Amino acid sequence: MKTVAQTVIEADHFYTIAAHTGNVIQAVEGTKEAGTVRLGKYEHKPEQEWSFIRVGDGVYRIRNRASGKLLDLTMTGTANGTWLHLWEDVGGTSQMWTVQPTPEGTVRLRSSWAGGKCVDTVGMGAAVGTVLQIWQEVSGADDQLWTIAEVKERAKRAAKKAEAPAVEAAAEAAPAAEKAPAKKTAARKPRTTQKAAAAKAEAAEEGKAETAAPAEKPAGNSIDAKLDAILNAVTTLVKALSQKAQEPVQPPADADPGKDDGVDGLLAGITKAAQDSAAQAAHRSGRTSYEAVCEESQAAYDAFNPHKHKEA
Repeated sequence: MKTVAQTVIEADHFYTIAAHTGNVIQAVEGTKEAGTVRLGKYEHKPEQEWSFIRVGDGVYRIRNRASGKLLDLTMTGTANGTWLHLWEDVGGTSQMWTVQPTPEGTVRLRSSWAGGKCVDTVGMGAAVGTVLQIWQEVSGADDQLWTIAEVKERAKRAAKKAEAPAVEAAAEAAPAAEKAPAKKTAARKPRTTQKAAAAKAEAAEEGKAETAAPAEKPAGNSIDAKLDAILNAVTTLVKALSQKAQEPVQPPADADPGKDDGVDGLLAGITKAAQDSAAQAAHRSGRTSYEAVCEESQAAYDAFNPHKHKEA
Protein backbone atom coordinates (compact mmCIF):
# COMPACT_ATOMS: atom_id res chain seq x y z
CA MET A 1 0.00 0.00 0.00
CA LYS A 2 1.29 3.42 -0.98
CA THR A 3 1.88 5.75 1.93
CA VAL A 4 0.77 9.36 1.63
CA ALA A 5 3.01 11.96 3.20
CA GLN A 6 1.69 13.38 6.43
CA THR A 7 1.44 17.03 7.35
CA VAL A 8 4.23 17.94 9.71
CA ILE A 9 2.77 19.59 12.79
CA GLU A 10 4.78 22.54 14.03
CA ALA A 11 4.43 24.82 16.99
CA ASP A 12 2.91 28.29 16.52
CA HIS A 13 1.19 27.20 13.30
CA PHE A 14 -2.53 26.84 12.68
CA TYR A 15 -4.28 23.95 10.98
CA THR A 16 -7.69 22.80 9.83
CA ILE A 17 -9.06 19.37 10.77
CA ALA A 18 -11.34 18.17 7.95
CA ALA A 19 -13.67 15.19 7.56
CA HIS A 20 -13.72 13.12 4.37
CA THR A 21 -16.42 15.45 2.96
CA GLY A 22 -14.22 18.52 3.40
CA ASN A 23 -16.22 20.02 6.26
CA VAL A 24 -13.96 21.03 9.13
CA ILE A 25 -14.13 20.82 12.91
CA GLN A 26 -15.20 24.20 14.28
CA ALA A 27 -16.05 25.74 17.64
CA VAL A 28 -19.70 26.70 18.08
CA GLU A 29 -19.66 28.47 21.43
CA GLY A 30 -22.78 30.20 22.68
CA THR A 31 -25.21 27.59 21.39
CA LYS A 32 -27.99 26.58 23.79
CA GLU A 33 -27.74 22.97 22.64
CA ALA A 34 -25.21 20.50 23.97
CA GLY A 35 -22.05 20.02 21.99
CA THR A 36 -20.00 23.08 21.14
CA VAL A 37 -17.81 21.31 18.59
CA ARG A 38 -19.41 20.54 15.23
CA LEU A 39 -18.64 20.26 11.54
CA GLY A 40 -18.93 23.31 9.29
CA LYS A 41 -18.00 24.57 5.87
CA TYR A 42 -14.57 26.15 5.91
CA GLU A 43 -14.79 29.94 5.55
CA HIS A 44 -11.35 30.93 6.82
CA LYS A 45 -12.71 31.83 10.23
CA PRO A 46 -10.54 31.57 13.37
CA GLU A 47 -13.21 29.35 14.98
CA GLN A 48 -12.31 26.74 12.32
CA GLU A 49 -8.54 26.79 12.88
CA TRP A 50 -6.49 25.01 15.54
CA SER A 51 -2.97 24.85 16.93
CA PHE A 52 -1.30 21.71 18.32
CA ILE A 53 0.63 22.08 21.58
CA ARG A 54 3.02 19.13 21.99
CA VAL A 55 3.03 17.48 25.40
CA GLY A 56 4.68 14.17 24.48
CA ASP A 57 5.56 11.90 21.61
CA GLY A 58 2.68 12.37 19.19
CA VAL A 59 0.49 13.72 22.02
CA TYR A 60 -0.96 17.25 21.80
CA ARG A 61 -3.41 19.68 23.33
CA ILE A 62 -5.59 21.00 20.53
CA ARG A 63 -6.36 24.73 21.01
CA ASN A 64 -8.96 26.77 19.13
CA ARG A 65 -7.59 29.89 17.48
CA ALA A 66 -10.62 32.11 18.21
CA SER A 67 -11.20 31.39 21.92
CA GLY A 68 -7.91 29.83 23.04
CA LYS A 69 -9.85 27.01 24.71
CA LEU A 70 -8.93 23.37 24.37
CA LEU A 71 -10.70 20.38 22.82
CA ASP A 72 -12.09 18.40 25.78
CA LEU A 73 -14.57 15.68 26.77
CA THR A 74 -17.94 16.64 28.21
CA MET A 75 -18.01 15.89 31.94
CA THR A 76 -14.66 14.11 31.38
CA GLY A 77 -16.67 11.15 30.09
CA THR A 78 -15.06 8.00 28.68
CA ALA A 79 -18.02 6.10 27.26
CA ASN A 80 -18.87 5.76 23.58
CA GLY A 81 -20.95 8.70 22.48
CA THR A 82 -19.41 11.25 24.87
CA TRP A 83 -19.59 14.60 23.12
CA LEU A 84 -16.68 16.94 22.63
CA HIS A 85 -16.69 20.51 23.86
CA LEU A 86 -14.29 23.37 24.54
CA TRP A 87 -12.84 24.11 27.93
CA GLU A 88 -10.15 26.23 29.46
CA ASP A 89 -6.73 24.68 29.86
CA VAL A 90 -6.72 22.82 33.19
CA GLY A 91 -3.78 20.55 32.41
CA GLY A 92 -6.02 17.47 32.57
CA THR A 93 -5.63 14.26 30.62
CA SER A 94 -9.09 14.69 29.11
CA GLN A 95 -7.58 17.52 27.05
CA MET A 96 -4.78 15.38 25.59
CA TRP A 97 -5.02 13.75 22.15
CA THR A 98 -2.74 11.39 20.28
CA VAL A 99 -2.36 12.02 16.57
CA GLN A 100 -2.10 8.60 14.83
CA PRO A 101 -1.20 8.74 11.12
CA THR A 102 -2.61 6.33 8.55
CA PRO A 103 -1.07 5.22 5.26
CA GLU A 104 -3.69 7.20 3.36
CA GLY A 105 -2.36 10.50 4.76
CA THR A 106 -5.22 10.88 7.23
CA VAL A 107 -5.03 10.61 11.01
CA ARG A 108 -7.04 9.26 13.92
CA LEU A 109 -7.38 11.50 16.97
CA ARG A 110 -7.38 9.25 20.05
CA SER A 111 -8.33 10.39 23.56
CA SER A 112 -5.61 9.83 26.16
CA TRP A 113 -8.23 9.94 28.90
CA ALA A 114 -10.83 7.59 27.35
CA GLY A 115 -8.49 4.69 26.62
CA GLY A 116 -7.65 5.65 23.04
CA LYS A 117 -11.20 6.06 21.75
CA CYS A 118 -11.38 8.02 18.50
CA VAL A 119 -12.91 11.36 17.65
CA ASP A 120 -16.05 10.40 15.73
CA THR A 121 -19.27 11.98 14.44
CA VAL A 122 -22.74 11.34 15.81
CA GLY A 123 -24.68 9.03 13.50
CA MET A 124 -21.62 8.65 11.28
CA GLY A 125 -22.59 11.97 9.73
CA ALA A 126 -20.30 14.38 7.88
CA ALA A 127 -22.70 17.20 6.99
CA VAL A 128 -22.57 20.76 8.29
CA GLY A 129 -23.74 20.92 11.90
CA THR A 130 -22.88 17.33 12.78
CA VAL A 131 -21.87 16.99 16.45
CA LEU A 132 -18.55 15.35 17.38
CA GLN A 133 -18.17 12.53 19.93
CA ILE A 134 -15.77 9.75 20.90
CA TRP A 135 -16.22 6.16 19.87
CA GLN A 136 -14.18 3.02 19.91
CA GLU A 137 -12.23 2.38 16.73
CA VAL A 138 -14.30 0.91 13.92
CA SER A 139 -12.31 -0.52 11.06
CA GLY A 140 -12.95 1.24 7.78
CA ALA A 141 -15.11 3.94 9.38
CA ASP A 142 -14.51 7.14 7.40
CA ASP A 143 -16.04 9.28 10.14
CA GLN A 144 -13.02 8.51 12.33
CA LEU A 145 -10.45 9.65 9.76
CA TRP A 146 -9.33 13.27 9.58
CA THR A 147 -7.09 15.35 7.34
CA ILE A 148 -4.85 17.95 8.97
CA ALA A 149 -3.80 20.83 6.70
CA GLU A 150 -1.77 23.88 7.56
CA VAL A 151 -3.43 27.29 7.13
CA LYS A 152 -1.12 29.03 4.66
CA GLU A 153 -3.46 31.33 2.80
CA ARG A 154 -4.27 33.58 5.76
CA ALA A 155 -1.06 35.61 5.54
CA LYS A 156 -1.38 35.94 1.76
CA ARG A 157 -5.04 36.96 1.99
CA ALA A 158 -4.20 39.49 4.69
CA ALA A 159 -1.47 40.98 2.50
CA LYS A 160 -3.82 41.19 -0.49
CA LYS A 161 -6.52 42.86 1.61
CA ALA A 162 -3.96 45.35 2.90
CA GLU A 163 -2.74 46.08 -0.62
CA ALA A 164 -6.23 46.47 -2.11
CA PRO A 165 -7.19 49.64 -0.18
CA ALA A 166 -3.79 51.17 -0.98
CA VAL A 167 -4.23 50.46 -4.69
CA GLU A 168 -7.78 51.83 -4.66
CA ALA A 169 -6.66 54.95 -2.80
CA ALA A 170 -3.87 55.51 -5.33
CA ALA A 171 -6.33 55.04 -8.20
CA GLU A 172 -8.72 57.55 -6.68
CA ALA A 173 -5.93 60.04 -5.97
CA ALA A 174 -4.65 59.97 -9.56
CA PRO A 175 -7.82 61.32 -11.23
CA ALA A 176 -8.19 63.85 -8.44
CA ALA A 177 -4.67 65.12 -9.12
CA GLU A 178 -5.39 65.37 -12.83
CA LYS A 179 -8.65 67.25 -12.28
CA ALA A 180 -7.15 69.71 -9.79
CA PRO A 181 -6.43 73.08 -11.50
CA ALA A 182 -2.83 74.21 -11.55
CA LYS A 183 -3.70 77.77 -10.61
CA LYS A 184 -6.79 79.32 -9.21
CA THR A 185 -8.02 82.23 -11.28
CA ALA A 186 -9.53 85.32 -9.75
CA ALA A 187 -13.28 85.44 -9.86
CA ARG A 188 -14.78 87.98 -12.24
CA LYS A 189 -17.46 90.36 -11.18
CA PRO A 190 -20.77 89.78 -12.91
CA ARG A 191 -21.53 92.09 -15.80
CA THR A 192 -24.79 93.04 -14.19
CA THR A 193 -22.84 94.58 -11.31
CA GLN A 194 -20.76 96.66 -13.70
CA LYS A 195 -23.85 97.87 -15.56
CA ALA A 196 -25.56 98.74 -12.31
CA ALA A 197 -22.53 100.77 -11.18
CA ALA A 198 -22.41 102.65 -14.51
CA ALA A 199 -26.14 103.42 -14.33
CA LYS A 200 -25.75 104.64 -10.76
CA ALA A 201 -22.88 106.96 -11.73
CA GLU A 202 -24.88 108.34 -14.66
CA ALA A 203 -27.88 109.02 -12.43
CA ALA A 204 -25.63 110.83 -9.95
CA GLU A 205 -24.25 113.07 -12.74
CA GLU A 206 -27.76 113.91 -13.93
CA GLY A 207 -28.76 114.77 -10.37
CA LYS A 208 -25.83 117.16 -10.07
CA ALA A 209 -26.75 118.83 -13.37
CA GLU A 210 -30.34 119.30 -12.27
CA THR A 211 -29.20 120.76 -8.94
CA ALA A 212 -26.82 123.21 -10.63
CA ALA A 213 -29.27 124.37 -13.32
CA PRO A 214 -31.69 127.10 -12.08
CA ALA A 215 -35.34 126.29 -12.40
CA GLU A 216 -37.14 128.25 -15.10
CA LYS A 217 -40.37 130.00 -14.19
CA PRO A 218 -43.36 129.39 -16.38
CA ALA A 219 -44.20 132.26 -18.74
CA GLY A 220 -47.71 132.50 -17.34
CA ASN A 221 -46.46 133.29 -13.84
CA SER A 222 -44.52 136.33 -15.13
CA ILE A 223 -47.66 137.81 -16.80
CA ASP A 224 -49.75 137.26 -13.71
CA ALA A 225 -47.14 139.01 -11.59
CA LYS A 226 -47.16 142.03 -13.93
CA LEU A 227 -50.93 142.24 -13.90
CA ASP A 228 -51.00 142.04 -10.11
CA ALA A 229 -48.46 144.89 -9.97
CA ILE A 230 -50.66 147.06 -12.21
CA LEU A 231 -53.72 146.42 -10.08
CA ASN A 232 -51.80 147.26 -6.94
CA ALA A 233 -50.60 150.53 -8.54
CA VAL A 234 -54.15 151.45 -9.56
CA THR A 235 -55.45 150.71 -6.09
CA THR A 236 -52.72 152.83 -4.52
CA LEU A 237 -53.45 155.65 -6.93
CA VAL A 238 -57.18 155.52 -6.23
CA LYS A 239 -56.51 155.67 -2.48
CA ALA A 240 -54.28 158.71 -2.96
CA LEU A 241 -56.88 160.48 -5.10
CA SER A 242 -59.60 159.70 -2.58
CA GLN A 243 -57.57 161.29 0.17
CA LYS A 244 -57.02 164.26 -2.10
CA ALA A 245 -60.73 164.50 -2.77
CA GLN A 246 -61.47 164.76 0.93
CA GLU A 247 -59.53 167.99 1.12
CA PRO A 248 -61.65 171.19 0.58
CA VAL A 249 -61.43 172.54 -2.94
CA GLN A 250 -61.81 176.25 -3.60
CA PRO A 251 -63.96 176.68 -6.64
CA PRO A 252 -63.13 179.50 -9.06
CA ALA A 253 -64.87 182.83 -8.61
CA ASP A 254 -66.96 182.36 -11.68
CA ALA A 255 -67.86 178.78 -10.91
CA ASP A 256 -71.38 177.65 -10.37
CA PRO A 257 -71.82 176.60 -6.76
CA GLY A 258 -74.25 173.86 -7.75
CA LYS A 259 -71.64 172.14 -9.80
CA ASP A 260 -68.68 170.09 -8.68
CA ASP A 261 -67.33 169.19 -12.12
CA GLY A 262 -63.72 169.87 -11.23
CA VAL A 263 -63.27 167.02 -8.74
CA ASP A 264 -65.68 164.61 -10.37
CA GLY A 265 -64.18 165.26 -13.74
CA LEU A 266 -60.70 164.77 -12.38
CA LEU A 267 -61.65 161.52 -10.72
CA ALA A 268 -63.53 160.32 -13.78
CA GLY A 269 -60.47 160.98 -15.91
CA ILE A 270 -58.22 159.11 -13.51
CA THR A 271 -60.62 156.19 -13.38
CA LYS A 272 -60.82 156.15 -17.15
CA ALA A 273 -57.05 156.13 -17.42
CA ALA A 274 -56.77 153.27 -14.89
CA GLN A 275 -59.35 151.26 -16.77
CA ASP A 276 -57.58 151.81 -20.06
CA SER A 277 -54.27 150.77 -18.52
CA ALA A 278 -55.87 147.66 -17.10
CA ALA A 279 -57.48 146.85 -20.44
CA GLN A 280 -54.16 147.15 -22.21
CA ALA A 281 -52.47 144.92 -19.63
CA ALA A 282 -55.24 142.35 -19.95
CA HIS A 283 -54.96 142.46 -23.70
CA ARG A 284 -51.20 141.93 -23.56
CA SER A 285 -51.52 139.04 -21.13
CA GLY A 286 -54.13 137.34 -23.28
CA ARG A 287 -56.55 137.19 -20.41
CA THR A 288 -60.33 137.77 -20.66
CA SER A 289 -60.74 139.31 -17.20
CA TYR A 290 -60.93 142.89 -18.43
CA GLU A 291 -64.43 143.37 -17.04
CA ALA A 292 -63.34 142.03 -13.69
CA VAL A 293 -60.41 144.47 -13.54
CA CYS A 294 -62.69 147.40 -14.38
CA GLU A 295 -65.19 146.37 -11.74
CA GLU A 296 -62.44 146.16 -9.14
CA SER A 297 -61.15 149.62 -10.11
CA GLN A 298 -64.68 151.11 -9.98
CA ALA A 299 -65.32 149.48 -6.61
CA ALA A 300 -62.09 150.91 -5.25
CA TYR A 301 -62.99 154.32 -6.55
CA ASP A 302 -66.52 154.23 -5.11
CA ALA A 303 -65.18 153.17 -1.76
CA PHE A 304 -63.10 156.28 -1.40
CA ASN A 305 -65.28 158.85 -3.32
CA PRO A 306 -67.00 161.19 -0.78
CA HIS A 307 -69.58 162.19 -3.29
CA LYS A 308 -70.64 158.57 -3.66
CA HIS A 309 -71.07 158.42 0.10
CA LYS A 310 -73.32 161.51 -0.02
CA GLU A 311 -75.49 159.95 -2.72
CA ALA A 312 -75.91 156.86 -0.61
